[in-house]
Amino acid sequence: MATLARASAVVLWIALGCASASQAPSVEPATASAASRVEADVAALCDPAMEGRLTGTEGEQRATEYVARAFEQIGLAPGGRDGSFFQPFEFTAGVSLGAGNALQSSRRGAAREYAVDADWRPLAFSKTGDAPAAAVVFAGYGIVAPPNGAVPAYDSYAGLDVRGRWVLVLRHAPQDVAPEWRQHWSRYASLRHKLMLARDRGAQGVLIASGPRSGVRNELVPLAPDLAAGGSSSIFALSLADAPPEAWLAEAGRSLDALQAALDRGETPPGFEIPALRVAARVDLVQELRSGRNVLGRLRTGRGVDAAPVLVGAHVDHLGRGLEGASLAREDERGLVHPGADDNASGVAAVIEIAREVAAQARARPDAFARDVLFAAWSGEEVGLIGSTAFASELPDAAATHGAPRRIAAVLNLDMVGRFRAHLILQGVGSSPAWPSLIESAKASRALPVVLEDESYLPTDATSFYLKGIPVLSAFTGVHDDYHTPRDTPDKLNYGGLAATADLFAGITEALAERTELLEYSAPSQTPLPPRAGLRVYLGTIPSYGEAAGEGLLLSGVAPGGPAEKAGIRGGDRVVELAGHAIENVYDYTYALETLAVGQPVPITVLRGGERLRLTVTPGSRE
Repeated sequence: MATLARASAVVLWIALGCASASQAPSVEPATASAASRVEADVAALCDPAMEGRLTGTEGEQRATEYVARAFEQIGLAPGGRDGSFFQPFEFTAGVSLGAGNALQSSRRGAAREYAVDADWRPLAFSKTGDAPAAAVVFAGYGIVAPPNGAVPAYDSYAGLDVRGRWVLVLRHAPQDVAPEWRQHWSRYASLRHKLMLARDRGAQGVLIASGPRSGVRNELVPLAPDLAAGGSSSIFALSLADAPPEAWLAEAGRSLDALQAALDRGETPPGFEIPALRVAARVDLVQELRSGRNVLGRLRTGRGVDAAPVLVGAHVDHLGRGLEGASLAREDERGLVHPGADDNASGVAAVIEIAREVAAQARARPDAFARDVLFAAWSGEEVGLIGSTAFASELPDAAATHGAPRRIAAVLNLDMVGRFRAHLILQGVGSSPAWPSLIESAKASRALPVVLEDESYLPTDATSFYLKGIPVLSAFTGVHDDYHTPRDTPDKLNYGGLAATADLFAGITEALAERTELLEYSAPSQTPLPPRAGLRVYLGTIPSYGEAAGEGLLLSGVAPGGPAEKAGIRGGDRVVELAGHAIENVYDYTYALETLAVGQPVPITVLRGGERLRLTVTPGSRE
């Protein structure tokens, strides 16, 4: 499951019974119990050969091949591209250092060269190209924060002119202060936010040092892309080891350690330009493109060829060895395979089992179904719902579904359904008024306790379809301490509960496939908050968190009837300016939203089809 807030060694989970990757999936319902079948599928998807199923890797290829074989043996027809079971897609998988990176400093004729990846490293979202020699201004922690009750305002830029200069700032926020102070100031301490502040003050770039009192294990910021935030910045951003800034400040009669100590106590010593120092850089970053693929199989019922199919899906990808994603592994687990048994081999095993059960019903009752059923294993979920978004991008926008035929009847999604304890959580119930009765009918003959949740904006693939005006229902058994770690292993799953979940969703799938009428879609009254909560204003815009390339912030859609739609904003627009604030990523957008007031119109500029449109939007209230 993408975006929620730990493993034994590889030999341990191999010993727990992962099946060979070449083992054929079980097919016929009569050959084994459902619990044994889903256990075998989970084991195969967690096989060492799958290497954690990271999108765009050989492990993902093997995992998707396994699912395609299962679909074929069940009797599904290929639903992918060119008569295959696969739908390929491209995505930006990472950033690497090019050959042209360089950093130099000069002071009164004495020049120094610094080694990339040892003395310094560009941030993954830095501007690329040549940064001419410029002065360096020290700005403490680089934070600007308003007062909050007893917490005073904080302004690292007070009295500083940073136009055309480098801004040297420390990572994180002051540490030796009251917890409520630290908590408030830390909210304004992300690297993206610090970069935005420097950019808006005209700086050429930001130099980021950890500082000797930071306690970090690695002084340099990892070269990891933040796919959810958007692409590169318009200014340079470099991470420095402590040695270069310590030397620069010592030559000016200052101490980085002493400065950080004062700042950590909550003091706000004025910033200053480091005399006679000039720094120049060349940043060369290579965007790494990879290909992933979804698996699609269609159960043709005979009557549903022309009708919108029911879609049942789960994401097949996971984190590989946790080096390129949101791993929560402990330090001693770094680099170990993250098998992702619950997240989300469990969901894929459930989808395969649902396909077995529904296909068996279709054979037993060939005239019962009014529409086909499309089964999917999405990839790219962990890096931003990329696979399901690639599929959903070909569907009409939500606004069009009010008058145009819906191309998908409803979506059932299963993500992390292997740790059944007291009950199954069913999310997305608010996306259609029909869900409660359908669920109640399906579970009437099944002893499976459920909890219903209306929330339909979810950190999983269902959201890709809800934004397109399609009712969604997503199953979930809860987060746990093994989430996104090498300890999410097959031995920890409740296979009886997993089989029961698959059986419940098979019943719901059959009921949906038997319906000639479409489920009513409930349009959202709110949109999900960007990465930081606490916003009062409401625009009804839905950022595309999985899209990194391109100018501004891409919108996946807008809420029907919301302020954005009324202003003429559409899904597919790129927001480049809001209320006078330049927008390069979702962080810029969040901070701009915090400046708005309910009912006060503000200008917003979007890019649409290469044209720059200046519109006016009037924020509503979330409350």
